[in-house]
Amino acid sequence: MIKYLSLFAVVWMINAENAQSQNEKLYYAFDPLCGWCFAFSPELEKIADRYSDQLEIVVISGGMVTGDRIGPIGETAPYIKEAYKTVEQSSDVKFGQPFLDHLFNEGSHVFSSVEPSIALAVVKKLKPDQAVKFASYLHQAVYVDGLPPTDFNSYAGYAEKVGIDRETFLAQCENPEMKRKAEVDFQLSSSLGVSGFPTIIYSDGKDLQIISRGYSTEREVSRRLDAVRRGR
Repeated sequence: MIKYLSLFAVVWMINAENAQSQNEKLYYAFDPLCGWCFAFSPELEKIADRYSDQLEIVVISGGMVTGDRIGPIGETAPYIKEAYKTVEQSSDVKFGQPFLDHLFNEGSHVFSSVEPSIALAVVKKLKPDQAVKFASYLHQAVYVDGLPPTDFNSYAGYAEKVGIDRETFLAQCENPEMKRKAEVDFQLSSSLGVSGFPTIIYSDGKDLQIISRGYSTEREVSRRLDAVRRGR
């Protein structure tokens, strides 16, 4: 069921972060460490290909692993041991052996959404049209290539793939303004009523409507989105 939300609690953040943008928007609330978001990434890229010339797609980091949730992966994410198999069975993605061996089974690397969300904030500033692609790269860095989530160097090679040189990217990751932008994303996600990831929300400039929660296919999201837009 599509849920209607009030804009009152979030309009100031949306306006501050997305001034001069189109009226129609599709908000993608995700987390770089969300396994179901990893599964949804290929579907989101298809959605972006289909709709990017019709509406603005805004990627929002949800802050799933922040505060006291941050800690060694072996302690903070034991559910992954079985959950990753369910994700693979329900989608087309595969978790890489480097992740399973070097991050999950080894268990000491810290799981934190903060650093990859800062990395995304840098890309949103320097190459905003590449935000959807880079969000997918964040999942690839951790869940396929098994790179440490809290090390900005883990994402530098992917930043180069979207047209940002390594030195510039790493310098911007240390910029306090980028951490502030990541924290604004966390707040915006919460204010939008996001309770799980991934969540897709449509805005016609006046009202917000949840299109999907959790993993879904591009076909299903597009069907729901088209129905909502026809009813404007």
